[in-house]
Amino acid sequence: MSSATPSPRPPHLALALLLAYPLLLLPALWLQLSWLSALAALDLITLLLLGGLRRGHRPTWTIWFVAMAGTAWLLLRNQVEIMLMLVPVLLNAGMAWFFGSTLRPGRRPLVTRAILAFEGEQRLAQPGVASYARGLTWAWTVLLTLQALLMLVCATGAQPNGVFARLGLPAPLPLPEQWANGYLHLGGFLVIGLFSVAEFAWRNWHLRHLPHDSPKQYFTKIVQNWRRVLHDGAGND
Repeated sequence: MSSATPSPRPPHLALALLLAYPLLLLPALWLQLSWLSALAALDLITLLLLGGLRRGHRPTWTIWFVAMAGTAWLLLRNQVEIMLMLVPVLLNAGMAWFFGSTLRPGRRPLVTRAILAFEGEQRLAQPGVASYARGLTWAWTVLLTLQALLMLVCATGAQPNGVFARLGLPAPLPLPEQWANGYLHLGGFLVIGLFSVAEFAWRNWHLRHLPHDSPKQYFTKIVQNWRRVLHDGAGND
């Protein structure tokens, strides 16, 4: 019997936007070019909103146009770096909200959706898997929330060119700009990567009574099935 579910399209545009971000960000920071900073910010915003933009979701398109207009306004005022500094904060806050929203009653936790998409109902029914999935969804929610708050402190407190300094306001917690920008644009993403690697190792040990994919097999499944994770199979999305 043929499946009615269409195979997902290769995420070429998403991959291009993802790869373009550091290529725009690094010279923007190094050369202090405002227009490159604007392009880097819009690139990441477009990547975050890409799913809704492709579906023609009107609120998503509205957010995108507002972001474009806001970035243009900041660029004209030579303050576009404010947008660039706040994008990582919004990225982590948005991901934290998405993880946390799936923990509401009547919905499937995001990691549970991933297990269903990557490995099927049989895997989720194995002892300890469902509770682990809910706990891991909570862990990601907490980590990303803390990251968003820490990044907000970095963005607002960076001296001498943080958000508050650019707006002429005293920073409640002044931080050296080099360290603040380093965490905003690199350190925070390294934390997410390290957490992912540590969780993968912990999962293999904690659920050692079950067979596990190799890292290559696991990430291949993510690339092939990630769109299915965005939709709750229980019909609540």
